[in-house]
Amino acid sequence: MQPTLTSDLLMLSLLLLLFFATVWDIIKHIIPNLISLAILIGGTVFQVMWDGWAGSITALSGMLIGFFIFIPFYIAGGMAAGDVKLMAAVGSLLGPQLAILAASLSLIAGCLLALAWVLFKGDLPNLLKRYYRIVKTFCFTRQLIYEKPQPGDTAALRFPYALAIMAGTLLTLAHQSQLSFYYLSDYLRFLFDGGVL
Repeated sequence: MQPTLTSDLLMLSLLLLLFFATVWDIIKHIIPNLISLAILIGGTVFQVMWDGWAGSITALSGMLIGFFIFIPFYIAGGMAAGDVKLMAAVGSLLGPQLAILAASLSLIAGCLLALAWVLFKGDLPNLLKRYYRIVKTFCFTRQLIYEKPQPGDTAALRFPYALAIMAGTLLTLAHQSQLSFYYLSDYLRFLFDGGVL
Protein backbone atom coordinates (compact mmCIF):
# COMPACT_ATOMS: atom_id res chain seq x y z
CA MET A 1 0.00 0.00 0.00
CA GLN A 2 1.14 3.53 -0.74
CA PRO A 3 0.87 6.28 1.89
CA THR A 4 -2.57 7.88 2.00
CA LEU A 5 -4.24 10.72 3.85
CA THR A 6 -5.55 8.15 6.34
CA SER A 7 -2.10 6.70 7.00
CA ASP A 8 -0.67 10.22 7.37
CA LEU A 9 -3.38 11.14 9.89
CA LEU A 10 -2.86 7.91 11.83
CA MET A 11 0.92 8.42 11.95
CA LEU A 12 0.45 12.03 13.09
CA SER A 13 -2.03 10.91 15.79
CA LEU A 14 0.40 8.30 17.09
CA LEU A 15 3.23 10.84 17.17
CA LEU A 16 0.98 13.21 19.12
CA LEU A 17 0.29 10.40 21.61
CA LEU A 18 4.05 9.87 21.92
CA PHE A 19 4.44 13.61 22.53
CA PHE A 20 1.78 13.50 25.28
CA ALA A 21 3.51 10.49 26.87
CA THR A 22 6.75 12.47 26.87
CA VAL A 23 5.17 15.55 28.44
CA TRP A 24 3.44 13.36 31.04
CA ASP A 25 6.74 11.64 31.85
CA ILE A 26 8.52 14.99 32.24
CA ILE A 27 5.82 16.41 34.53
CA LYS A 28 4.58 13.36 36.46
CA HIS A 29 7.54 10.96 36.06
CA ILE A 30 5.29 8.20 34.78
CA ILE A 31 4.06 7.04 31.37
CA PRO A 32 0.35 6.15 31.45
CA ASN A 33 -0.36 2.59 30.31
CA LEU A 34 -3.38 3.88 28.39
CA ILE A 35 -1.16 5.99 26.10
CA SER A 36 1.23 3.09 25.48
CA LEU A 37 -1.75 0.80 24.77
CA ALA A 38 -3.24 3.35 22.34
CA ILE A 39 0.09 3.59 20.49
CA LEU A 40 0.34 -0.22 20.40
CA ILE A 41 -3.17 -0.60 18.97
CA GLY A 42 -2.70 2.32 16.56
CA GLY A 43 0.68 0.96 15.44
CA THR A 44 -0.86 -2.44 14.74
CA VAL A 45 -3.72 -0.83 12.79
CA PHE A 46 -1.17 1.22 10.83
CA GLN A 47 0.83 -1.91 9.92
CA VAL A 48 -2.35 -3.82 8.94
CA MET A 49 -3.43 -0.88 6.74
CA TRP A 50 0.02 -0.87 5.18
CA ASP A 51 0.51 -4.60 4.58
CA GLY A 52 -2.80 -6.38 5.16
CA TRP A 53 -2.92 -9.10 7.79
CA ALA A 54 0.82 -9.69 7.38
CA GLY A 55 1.16 -6.27 9.00
CA SER A 56 0.01 -7.76 12.30
CA ILE A 57 3.12 -9.98 12.28
CA THR A 58 5.23 -6.89 11.46
CA ALA A 59 3.66 -5.02 14.39
CA LEU A 60 4.15 -7.97 16.76
CA SER A 61 7.79 -8.38 15.67
CA GLY A 62 8.49 -4.67 16.15
CA MET A 63 6.82 -4.73 19.56
CA LEU A 64 8.89 -7.71 20.71
CA ILE A 65 12.13 -6.17 19.46
CA GLY A 66 11.41 -2.88 21.25
CA PHE A 67 10.56 -4.82 24.40
CA PHE A 68 13.60 -7.13 24.36
CA ILE A 69 16.09 -4.35 23.62
CA PHE A 70 14.87 -2.30 26.61
CA ILE A 71 14.02 -5.04 29.17
CA PRO A 72 17.67 -5.63 30.26
CA PHE A 73 17.92 -1.96 31.25
CA TYR A 74 14.74 -2.31 33.32
CA ILE A 75 16.10 -5.44 35.01
CA ALA A 76 19.36 -3.62 35.78
CA GLY A 77 17.37 -0.75 37.33
CA GLY A 78 18.33 1.78 34.66
CA MET A 79 14.79 2.57 33.51
CA ALA A 80 11.17 2.12 34.53
CA ALA A 81 8.64 -0.40 33.23
CA GLY A 82 6.71 2.39 31.48
CA ASP A 83 9.77 3.14 29.33
CA VAL A 84 9.93 -0.50 28.21
CA LYS A 85 6.19 -0.57 27.42
CA LEU A 86 6.42 2.67 25.47
CA MET A 87 9.35 1.39 23.39
CA ALA A 88 7.44 -1.84 22.69
CA ALA A 89 4.40 0.18 21.58
CA VAL A 90 6.55 2.35 19.31
CA GLY A 91 8.08 -0.86 17.90
CA SER A 92 4.61 -1.98 16.79
CA LEU A 93 4.30 1.20 14.76
CA LEU A 94 7.75 0.96 13.19
CA GLY A 95 8.13 -2.76 12.50
CA PRO A 96 11.20 -4.88 13.31
CA GLN A 97 13.99 -3.19 11.32
CA LEU A 98 13.03 0.34 12.26
CA ALA A 99 12.36 -0.73 15.87
CA ILE A 100 16.01 -1.78 16.15
CA LEU A 101 17.13 1.59 14.77
CA ALA A 102 14.70 3.57 16.95
CA ALA A 103 15.65 1.67 20.12
CA SER A 104 19.36 2.15 19.38
CA LEU A 105 18.92 5.86 18.69
CA SER A 106 16.76 6.16 21.83
CA LEU A 107 19.52 4.60 23.93
CA ILE A 108 22.10 6.97 22.43
CA ALA A 109 19.77 9.95 22.96
CA GLY A 110 19.14 8.78 26.53
CA CYS A 111 22.88 8.64 27.25
CA LEU A 112 23.44 12.10 25.79
CA LEU A 113 20.47 13.62 27.62
CA ALA A 114 21.51 12.00 30.91
CA LEU A 115 25.07 13.25 30.48
CA ALA A 116 23.77 16.75 29.75
CA TRP A 117 21.60 16.50 32.88
CA VAL A 118 24.59 15.45 35.02
CA LEU A 119 26.74 18.26 33.55
CA PHE A 120 23.94 20.78 34.12
CA LYS A 121 23.65 19.69 37.76
CA GLY A 122 27.45 19.81 38.20
CA ASP A 123 27.64 16.19 39.41
CA LEU A 124 30.15 14.87 36.87
CA PRO A 125 32.92 14.16 39.45
CA ASN A 126 30.63 11.83 41.45
CA LEU A 127 29.59 10.03 38.27
CA LEU A 128 33.20 9.55 37.12
CA LYS A 129 34.27 8.27 40.56
CA ARG A 130 31.43 5.73 40.62
CA TYR A 131 32.25 4.42 37.14
CA TYR A 132 35.95 4.36 37.99
CA ARG A 133 35.16 2.06 40.94
CA ILE A 134 33.04 -0.19 38.69
CA VAL A 135 35.85 -0.50 36.11
CA LYS A 136 38.48 -1.03 38.84
CA THR A 137 36.41 -3.81 40.43
CA PHE A 138 35.98 -5.45 37.03
CA CYS A 139 39.73 -5.26 36.26
CA PHE A 140 40.73 -6.88 39.56
CA THR A 141 37.90 -9.40 40.03
CA ARG A 142 36.61 -9.94 36.46
CA GLN A 143 33.12 -9.35 37.86
CA LEU A 144 30.98 -6.56 36.48
CA ILE A 145 29.22 -5.22 39.56
CA TYR A 146 27.00 -2.20 39.05
CA GLU A 147 27.27 0.35 41.84
CA LYS A 148 24.00 2.19 42.29
CA PRO A 149 24.13 5.96 42.74
CA GLN A 150 23.89 7.27 46.27
CA PRO A 151 20.78 9.17 47.37
CA GLY A 152 21.27 12.81 46.42
CA ASP A 153 23.42 12.02 43.37
CA THR A 154 22.04 13.43 40.13
CA ALA A 155 22.25 9.94 38.60
CA ALA A 156 19.79 8.71 41.27
CA LEU A 157 17.10 11.17 40.14
CA ARG A 158 14.25 10.01 37.90
CA PHE A 159 15.04 10.73 34.25
CA PRO A 160 12.10 11.14 31.80
CA TYR A 161 13.24 8.50 29.31
CA ALA A 162 10.18 9.05 27.10
CA LEU A 163 12.07 12.12 25.86
CA ALA A 164 14.85 9.86 24.55
CA ILE A 165 12.31 7.44 23.02
CA MET A 166 10.59 10.31 21.24
CA ALA A 167 13.94 11.60 19.95
CA GLY A 168 14.95 8.13 18.70
CA THR A 169 11.57 7.61 17.03
CA LEU A 170 11.57 10.99 15.29
CA LEU A 171 15.16 10.51 14.09
CA THR A 172 14.23 7.08 12.71
CA LEU A 173 11.17 8.40 10.89
CA ALA A 174 13.12 11.39 9.57
CA HIS A 175 15.84 9.02 8.32
CA GLN A 176 13.15 7.06 6.47
CA SER A 177 11.57 10.29 5.11
CA GLN A 178 8.28 9.44 6.84
CA LEU A 179 7.80 12.80 8.55
CA SER A 180 6.87 14.72 5.41
CA PHE A 181 3.16 13.79 5.52
CA TYR A 182 2.82 14.40 1.77
CA TYR A 183 -0.87 13.58 1.53
CA LEU A 184 -1.85 15.51 4.63
CA SER A 185 0.10 18.59 3.52
CA ASP A 186 -1.40 18.34 0.00
CA TYR A 187 -4.89 18.06 1.48
CA LEU A 188 -4.35 21.06 3.79
CA ARG A 189 -2.90 23.06 0.89
CA PHE A 190 -5.99 22.17 -1.16
CA LEU A 191 -8.31 23.28 1.66
CA PHE A 192 -6.54 26.60 2.18
CA ASP A 193 -5.68 27.42 -1.44
CA GLY A 194 -9.06 26.27 -2.73
CA GLY A 195 -10.82 28.68 -0.40
CA VAL A 196 -12.55 25.94 1.57
CA LEU A 197 -10.96 27.26 4.77
